[in-house]
Amino acid sequence: MIVLENICKTYRIGRERKVHALSDVSETIGAGEFVAVVGPSGSGKSTFLAMAGLLERPTEGIVRFDGKDVTDLRDTERTRIRAERCGFIFQFPSLIPTLNALENVLLPKTVHRTYKASDEEWGREMLARVGMGDKLENLPYQLSGGEQRRVALARALINKPDVILADEPTGAVDAYNADVIMNLFKEWNAQGKTVIMVTHDMKLAGEAGRVIQLKDGRVAGEK
Repeated sequence: MIVLENICKTYRIGRERKVHALSDVSETIGAGEFVAVVGPSGSGKSTFLAMAGLLERPTEGIVRFDGKDVTDLRDTERTRIRAERCGFIFQFPSLIPTLNALENVLLPKTVHRTYKASDEEWGREMLARVGMGDKLENLPYQLSGGEQRRVALARALINKPDVILADEPTGAVDAYNADVIMNLFKEWNAQGKTVIMVTHDMKLAGEAGRVIQLKDGRVAGEK
């Protein structure tokens, strides 16, 4: 599904300082895999996820998505692939405060102008599956942090993506909400979807099918 070939990513800070977030990283993530990416702070986990999800371009190397070299695609084409094939869950829910839970879930459909009448029923179903079926009209400030995270999860799944990319999805939530999120990942993965999850929690990482360990921007091991 996703292939990273000799990926290097360098960020420039100021005029002189450079940060090498990834250095010569090569990984293949097969369709239907559940992969956890772990490592200490600053090891390159989030940058790895950004490369896999076409959010950023590498400084060097090649990114392939579903067999196609997407490294130098135009931004509009990369955006289309992300919108149609990928679902993102970031460290913070980033819900729109003036939209209710259902409207937040349907937001990707409206932003990309693909909304149709049947999408509202699917959005309701997704919220029900994450245990939020009774809070469709609640605004974000009326939801707990864990509930907001579950709304963000439903939003990530609204386009029925082939790949789910999650950056610390259980961070700052209680054990109950963490279990809900992980069970949904495993359920989606059992249906053949690819899941890539960045986490610092080795217990959660152990529930994935494969663990990639990063250190100082390089692959330090796998298990």
